[in-house]
Amino acid sequence: MLTLAADTRSIVLPTGQIDITVDEAAWPLDALCDFAARENPKRGFLVVSRVLGRHLPVSPQVMRRSVRDLAARIPADLPGPVLVLGLAETAVCLGQTVHEELRLQTGRKDIHFLHSTRQQLGDQPLDTALLCRFEEPHSHASAHLIYRSALPAPRSLVIVDDEISTGTTTCNLAHALVAACPSVEGIVVAVLTDWSVGRGWQERMPRPTKVAALLSGRLEWTQGETIAATAAFDMAAASLGRLATHSNFGRLGLEASVAPLPLTPLPPLTGPLRIVGTGEFTYLPFRLAERMEAEGHDVVVQATSRSPARVGAAMKTKLSFSDNYGTGVPNYLYNADPADGRTTWIAHETGADTIDPGLVAALGASVIGWNA
Repeated sequence: MLTLAADTRSIVLPTGQIDITVDEAAWPLDALCDFAARENPKRGFLVVSRVLGRHLPVSPQVMRRSVRDLAARIPADLPGPVLVLGLAETAVCLGQTVHEELRLQTGRKDIHFLHSTRQQLGDQPLDTALLCRFEEPHSHASAHLIYRSALPAPRSLVIVDDEISTGTTTCNLAHALVAACPSVEGIVVAVLTDWSVGRGWQERMPRPTKVAALLSGRLEWTQGETIAATAAFDMAAASLGRLATHSNFGRLGLEASVAPLPLTPLPPLTGPLRIVGTGEFTYLPFRLAERMEAEGHDVVVQATSRSPARVGAAMKTKLSFSDNYGTGVPNYLYNADPADGRTTWIAHETGADTIDPGLVAALGASVIGWNA
């Protein structure tokens, strides 16, 4: 695969400065990501992916091509069973699509999927339902839950995230998961961008670890403006949602990919389309977008987020609204311009009455659900 020349840049944001050096890249930096300031006292910047379908609208074919290239960099002969684990909320769709691509590329049936979550499921006590939990220290929502599943004990673990900077979250996850699954022999960390070169975090991992990435290099952050924690930030860091009723789209483990159509009938469509996933519910909206694109429609995908970023740099517009998972934490949708002429479908797993009417009105959207 093509390796591009080194690239060194400095990005000045209202909250500080990012200095980056790209060492190797299968995709150009500008094709993979941009940057923005974040309203977060723990970390004042955000790496904004151009291929993830979260903060920036992306065509499904670009998303698929990036994941296909990333999956091709993961060794095909990992000892099985293999567990692909996607990190919520950002990498649920990415992780599940990596899982799908690995099965397609290798022909193997022993590659399974699970994703972390910030949702409590039903009324079962967490201490009996969870396989493990871990912390993402720099995040706006630090707690991650991983539920027990009926999947076989893995020998190989593939951890999928959009990017890695210090490796702390990855180490926290790996130690928690290996303690719960001592059968794990080796780990692959698969990310779109790896900014951790030279930090040595692999030495702290509980099992031998390799990294698969479309771009690798170094990122140094110099804090500028001091950001004070707000009540909303403190709430987000501590809050977990609750799904009283739910379908298993990955939180309880999947052997093979599932892509059911929504229970809500699709609205009639003329002209270009925007499909918006909500929170952790992003893979099935992406698969619907691929289906619509295959039928000849002009489609982009993006998703709501709990990450509080500032307008500016990669963030051109920002909508704020209530969380459809019922945490009371503000949610955001970036770079969805109501004036761009796109029809908007907001996709959910939580019930149509959980979607903030203000968001629906701002985009003139229709709401489609996999939980009616």
